Amino acid sequence: MAHDSSGPSGPGDVQGPIPRRRLFDYPRSNRTGLRRWLPSFKHLLTFLLLVVSGLFAAVGIVYAATPVPHSVNAQARQQSNVWYWSDGTEITRTGATNRQSVPLAAIPLDVQHAVLAAEDRSFYSNSGVSITGTVRALLANVAGGGGGLQGGSTITQQYVKNVYLTQEQTLGRKFKEAIISVKLDRTVAKDDILAGYLNSVYFGRGAYGIEAAAQAYYGVDVGQLTLEQGAYLAVLLNAPSANDVKNTGEPGRRRVLARWNYVLDGMVKEKWLAPEARASMVFPEPLDPRPSANLAGVNGYLVQMAKRYLLDHKVVDEDRLDAGGYAITTTFDKGKTEALYKTVQEQLAQSLDPASRPADVGVRVGAASVEPATGRIVAVYGGPNYVKQYVNDATRRDVQVGSTFKPFVLAAGLRNGVQDEDGRRTRITPRTVYNGNDNVVIRYPNGRPVLEDGVPWQPGNEDGVSYGEITLARAMDRSVNTVYTQLGMDAGTDRVVRAAVDVGLPASTPGLEPVPSVSLGTSTPSALDMASAYATFAAEGKHRGAYPVDKLTRDGDAIDLPDHDARDALDTRQADAVTQVLRGVVDNGTGFRAQALNRPAAGKTGTTDDNRSAWFVGYTPDLSTSMGMFREDATTHAFLSMSGVAGLNRVDGGNLPTRMWTTYMRAALADEMVTEFPDATDGGLGGPDTTLVPPSRPTSAPSAPATATGPPPTDGATAPSAPTPPTTPPATTTRAPTTTRPPATGGGGSRPPTGSPNSPPVDES
Repeated sequence: MAHDSSGPSGPGDVQGPIPRRRLFDYPRSNRTGLRRWLPSFKHLLTFLLLVVSGLFAAVGIVYAATPVPHSVNAQARQQSNVWYWSDGTEITRTGATNRQSVPLAAIPLDVQHAVLAAEDRSFYSNSGVSITGTVRALLANVAGGGGGLQGGSTITQQYVKNVYLTQEQTLGRKFKEAIISVKLDRTVAKDDILAGYLNSVYFGRGAYGIEAAAQAYYGVDVGQLTLEQGAYLAVLLNAPSANDVKNTGEPGRRRVLARWNYVLDGMVKEKWLAPEARASMVFPEPLDPRPSANLAGVNGYLVQMAKRYLLDHKVVDEDRLDAGGYAITTTFDKGKTEALYKTVQEQLAQSLDPASRPADVGVRVGAASVEPATGRIVAVYGGPNYVKQYVNDATRRDVQVGSTFKPFVLAAGLRNGVQDEDGRRTRITPRTVYNGNDNVVIRYPNGRPVLEDGVPWQPGNEDGVSYGEITLARAMDRSVNTVYTQLGMDAGTDRVVRAAVDVGLPASTPGLEPVPSVSLGTSTPSALDMASAYATFAAEGKHRGAYPVDKLTRDGDAIDLPDHDARDALDTRQADAVTQVLRGVVDNGTGFRAQALNRPAAGKTGTTDDNRSAWFVGYTPDLSTSMGMFREDATTHAFLSMSGVAGLNRVDGGNLPTRMWTTYMRAALADEMVTEFPDATDGGLGGPDTTLVPPSRPTSAPSAPATATGPPPTDGATAPSAPTPPTTPPATTTRAPTTTRPPATGGGGSRPPTGSPNSPPVDES
């Protein structure tokens, strides 16, 4: 009988060994294809449990092996920033910890609650870490949110980071922070942790801890803080610099106010503040920042300029810089800076008597020196003492520069030529002749007059002096307004602005707009801007942006700084032509007092309408320096006339500013060899001037400047000899468009034409 071997064995059958089933060995009839290789749910669950158990074991091991540090870290001890002169000697130190610890009982309960509402509302109930917050932060960072690790920390975690760990932005540091926080929470009272946090956390303005913050922002001890003030200090914690309303614009202020309201609303939600009390609260304005004592004298101006440069160029962020530990080597030359400070202080002391002469009250000076070959800022005068006057007069951009702007007009004409009534552009040189009479009607290139209030605009010359036909070079010597205003129109005011920006004025300079009055110097670049722009002429047309920092290191490691490559702003011959013209201002014009330097120098004076400011900006081949002087009401900050200052009827640019410039430059260059300027050029235009007069219009040979109808301008003191013909004879075929236009018959023209800045035009000698 056949035997079915596949059937069940009978009692007498002998059974062989039963094979062991493998982990992933499944019946072929039930798992086919891809499923045959997949684990079962039971096996998968077992595997996950093993992994989780392993993780818990690993965490337990790490937890047991991670002690709470016994000493605080270097960051909590806080380092200083060290600022150095260019020769490596120390200027000052900043960033040392400003902290005064206070017991928790000294901190008003409302202020404590405000901090908790802002940073950790579950502080008294959590275990030292926020699992959801930490996981959310980790996931966000793993997803590549950018900008370093995100938040999610409890107050305990922040305290551990600030006091025991570093600011290193890594997952490892975050994990260690969480472990220590849990341990600390189990061994240290919550009140002690909160007190430690409030005494160590950074609030901005160099203030570490709530007591220092109360003083820095409200000038009171922490116990005197109101709830509203405490809520604002709590707002500062997550972004001290960005949330300082004295250091932000309107959008930033709105963001801060929203955060402040969030804190107060959180206190209401947690029942720490009654809704009716919340409804009546008004934002408490903090005090203006107050400089620390180690920034007294010139130190503060130098440090703030260098700091601003690093922040503006995003070399380092403000929180890290304020945390300290940096060594900053500046470009400031100690000898030159001291010479500049001494010059201004002594000259003002000798000339001014504010106790008996009211006109001498409120006189201020801004000055700066720049190396043409490098762009390094070697000296500034921002004021007498940064602690008493924190506004830097060397970098402020609200003082009109007057006729020190005229070289930019000349540069535009040399670079672009001028346009006649037929639209032709023609080359010019410093020998080109214009009408230098007083109250000449200024015209557009198409011949139409520039109108002011519907009548032709006629800006006058200083003291109403007329010069007749006069070369551009000689008109620069005498600072003839009518000539350079018309040249600006003929060259094109847009090209004038472009030339000024190319040689170094910031495009954002207030008043630097393509309007007729721009050629009169109604814009307001800073003293530093002017020194940098004139340095371009000294460097034969090569512009290098002015900068105050040479080297930056932290813990011995160098940090990259921006490059300072030169760019071509003007053709070399055109820049040299401007220099030759400005040398004439010193040799034969309003800047004659600079001859006392006893070395080749070029420069330009400037005096604004109503004598509100006076300037001399000049340079040698080695150093460009601007010297601006003005008068300001201490209460309203309105500009005042300097008429009567130092007993003078008028403080012109050729008087006190030129005196101070010359005295300083003599000291600054005392140990340096005399360097000559390049030889005179014709502006790189070649040959005689081309006529600007169309063939259909009559031409005539230019003449020497006509005898002035009044005394020559004196800049407030005895002037050099009366105007004389230029030493280089003008081309006999050259004549400026203005020579064929009828002379002005009316007076006035004391304000800018329609479309120009609101500031009045500048009359300057």
